[in-house]
Amino acid sequence: MRDEDAIALVVMMVIGVIVLAVYIGLVVLGVTIAKRKNRSPHWMWFAIHPMGLLITLIVMACLPPLRRCPNCGNASNQYARLCGFCGFDFAMAQPYAPPQEAYVPPQRY
Repeated sequence: MRDEDAIALVVMMVIGVIVLAVYIGLVVLGVTIAKRKNRSPHWMWFAIHPMGLLITLIVMACLPPLRRCPNCGNASNQYARLCGFCGFDFAMAQPYAPPQEAYVPPQRY
């Protein structure tokens, strides 16, 4: 193998690794966006094809985030007044705060 061929092979391998790293980074970005908006990260299975990756990233960026119902745990529209699954009223719900219990150290005898 000539020196020029070896250099061309190394350059092509480096370019391939860079393209693969960017592709994987975009898939991870899409999963992160989906999780942040309470959407299913399984949308990123469309990323097997590069065009599917681009379409999925655009769709995930445009979709509004979902709200989790504190009663049943299902995802509902962010602006919904009632949960579509259990009928929980988001407008009447008081934010739940667990009681703050003070730490009492054990007594020594």
